[in-house]
Amino acid sequence: MPIGLGLASSHAPGMYVPRDSLKVGVEQLASRWVERGAAIPPAYARMTTNDLLDHWDRFRAGHAALKDQIAKYDPEALVFIGGDQSEMFDSSNKANLMVYTGAESYGWKSPDLMRRVASEQNKITYKTHVEMARWLHQELVETEGFDAAFSEEMAPLGKPTGLPHPFTNINEMFPRADLPVIMIYLNTYDPPAFITAERCYQLGQAIARIFAKESRRVAIYGSGGLWHDLGGPMTLWVDEQMDRWFLDQIKRGNGKALQNMYSFDSLAVRSGTGENRAWIGVTGAMEEVGSQATIVDYFPAPETITGIGFAYWTPNKKS
Repeated sequence: MPIGLGLASSHAPGMYVPRDSLKVGVEQLASRWVERGAAIPPAYARMTTNDLLDHWDRFRAGHAALKDQIAKYDPEALVFIGGDQSEMFDSSNKANLMVYTGAESYGWKSPDLMRRVASEQNKITYKTHVEMARWLHQELVETEGFDAAFSEEMAPLGKPTGLPHPFTNINEMFPRADLPVIMIYLNTYDPPAFITAERCYQLGQAIARIFAKESRRVAIYGSGGLWHDLGGPMTLWVDEQMDRWFLDQIKRGNGKALQNMYSFDSLAVRSGTGENRAWIGVTGAMEEVGSQATIVDYFPAPETITGIGFAYWTPNKKS
C-alpha cells in the first residue's frame, strides 16, 4: 500500500512556551542572544504582546491540523525523520543517515523555553515498529543502495535528554500514545559533511517504493526547519523569501527543485536551515506517490528564531 499521508512541521522550542509566560520567555530569549552579540532585527523589535499571542494561537492551530490528519488516516506505523544537535550523538560518532531498530526510545519534552528536564512528568516514550524498522533498513541498503547505519539500542552519547528535540517537541501532534514509529536520523546540523538535499529527496522516494510493497497503513513525518540561524550571525532574523520559495516548490509538486539547496555555501542554508532536509525527505516520498503539499500555515516568528511552517500531503492532493 502506498504511503497514505505525509506531514512536516517546525519544532522550535519557542513554540512551546506556556501562554501565560510567553512575553517573559521571549524577552529572556532575546537578551540571551544579544549578550552573545546578536543584533535585534526590526521585525523583532516591532512585535507586540498581541502579535506574540496571535503566533501562539497559530502554533496550536497548526499542531491541531496535523494531529487531525494523523487521526483521520489512523496509520499503523509512522516513519519519523529528524536530526540531532549533539543530543543523541557526540563527537565520537555522528551518523549522516541512521535507522533506529531498537524496541523503545525515550526523551523529555520542554516544560518551558529552551530547557528540557529529565523527570517522569516530562518523559516521552515511543514504541518502535521493530519489524518494519528492520525491514526498511534492509531494503534501503540491499535494494535501494543507501549506506544507512542502524542502531538496536538507545544509548545517548550527547546531552542527558534522551531523544533529540525534533522527536520530542512535536509529540503533542500524536493522536494516540501507542502509535508505533520508525525513526530515521539525518545529519541536518553538524558540519563539515552533511547528507545532500538530493540524497534526502532520493531517500524519500526509496521509502515510498519500499512501503508500496507493504499492506499496512504507513505515514511519514519530517520534523525541522524552516529558516533559522541559531547561534549564527543571523540569529533572531528569519529569511521569509527563502521559506516561501521552499514551500512554493512543495505546494506545486516541484520538490525536485530542492535537490540543489545545499550544493552551495551561504548563510541562507547553514545552521538550523539544514533541518529542511527532513521536509525534503517527506517531499520525495509523497511526490513519488503523486502528491503535492497542502500548506496549513507559514509565518516568520522571530520570537522563536525560526520561520514556522506546517504542511501535509495526501495521495493525489492538488492544491
